[in-house]
Amino acid sequence: MVRLTTLTRKILARHIDPNNGFPEVIILGYCSNDTAGEHISRYILASKLASGLVLDCASGSCYGSSILRRSNAVDSVISVDINRDVLQYGKMVYNTNCVHANATRLPFREISFNSVVSIETLEHIEDLKAFLSNIKFVLKKGGGLILSTPNKLYTSPFTPKPLNPYHMNEYYLGPLLKFLNSWGFKASNIYGGRKVSSLELIRRIFGSLLKFLLGELSLKPYLIDDIYHSALLNSIILKKKPQQHLMDPDLSLFTHEELKATSNVVLYQYFMIHAHKS
Repeated sequence: MVRLTTLTRKILARHIDPNNGFPEVIILGYCSNDTAGEHISRYILASKLASGLVLDCASGSCYGSSILRRSNAVDSVISVDINRDVLQYGKMVYNTNCVHANATRLPFREISFNSVVSIETLEHIEDLKAFLSNIKFVLKKGGGLILSTPNKLYTSPFTPKPLNPYHMNEYYLGPLLKFLNSWGFKASNIYGGRKVSSLELIRRIFGSLLKFLLGELSLKPYLIDDIYHSALLNSIILKKKPQQHLMDPDLSLFTHEELKATSNVVLYQYFMIHAHKS
């Protein structure tokens, strides 16, 4: 049997983002407290919304499945991912029930699950119609889809394609809700995660357009990051909080606020949506 340390090194080596040097796969203990807190907080909110038999779709290293499993309303959790290594890690560390499968070809019977949780998955999938069709197939009538995805207005505003090389799709709030509705999912709760100021959003818009132009000129878009994240700009635009040194993520930093679907101008970095199968 493979050792956990060997497996962890293998996962980290294969999933390093060349732009920032950090792994794209979230393994707690190998990412910053800021990143860990943000991802854990999504699953904590999802655990309050999920119930019955739950599918954690694209579960990654399964830290989220272990959070979902702690909810009194959840009977059992099945973790699905396309990556065998991260599922093996989840089995070893969190003792999860794992199934190796593609999110667009789920190997489950019709109306099997009460809830499907999909955290930061939608933006990575090319065939979204197959993805939502599969989720709709395995969900019971009235079952809940709980998903999170980046807010395009923050991550790649007004650019024709996502700036993140790992992302296939990004949505503004209105088109996202319309797309979900077209596949028979009616949003009952919409939450925003990590609020930003109007000035920060304006900075993101100009920075994103500049990155897109650099990419069109075959230059590395991330060349401007040192300027974009400069101490001077941050001191002007961002209200800096005192640096904290934590053993565990401070979840109070990552609260989610409920939103109304009245505008695409939403001052949050990402959405969490709880939709029900009609």
